[in-house]
Amino acid sequence: MTIAEIIALETARQESGQFNVIHFVKDGDFFRAHDWSAWLMTICPFGEAMNKPLRVIAKKMKDGYIDAWCGFPASSIGKYVPNDGSVDFNPVSDTQVDVTIKLPEELSELSFDSLQGLKEEWKNSLPLNENKKQRREDREITEQAPRFVRVSDVVGRIISLPIEDISPREAWEILRDLRKQLSAMF
Repeated sequence: MTIAEIIALETARQESGQFNVIHFVKDGDFFRAHDWSAWLMTICPFGEAMNKPLRVIAKKMKDGYIDAWCGFPASSIGKYVPNDGSVDFNPVSDTQVDVTIKLPEELSELSFDSLQGLKEEWKNSLPLNENKKQRREDREITEQAPRFVRVSDVVGRIISLPIEDISPREAWEILRDLRKQLSAMF
């Protein structure tokens, strides 16, 4: 499915009344839940694999739309979507599985607009995952600009490192840059 088809599927909830359906879309060897479905997975955990925190990725598309998604290997669907009657498991096609869950009581009483507002708050609170090219360009700009470095700047940079989202190579480069900045101070 294309991102436009996924957006259409996720935004069709108001007309269909499917506020509690998680749409899993197959992408290669993974199933992904996008937008509203990803939000549902984070607020209504189910299955044995949901006992650990999900990594949600938010990426700004060229048209300005922010796509938030989380996923898991297709081979692990039994761990993430139990077929024990606690949820309604419905394979729609080879590339889509719908799972109907029970919303928590405090959410089941809310209107669609209220739920939409909560979902948008959640989505806007996610850190955007920039592409590697943008991170590299940002790093090159900061390397070129000479400036005075304070210890608090270095500590702030260490604290804000997105360790979960960077490769070992990128981490090594960032640490090398930090070491240069620190050695220039002392």
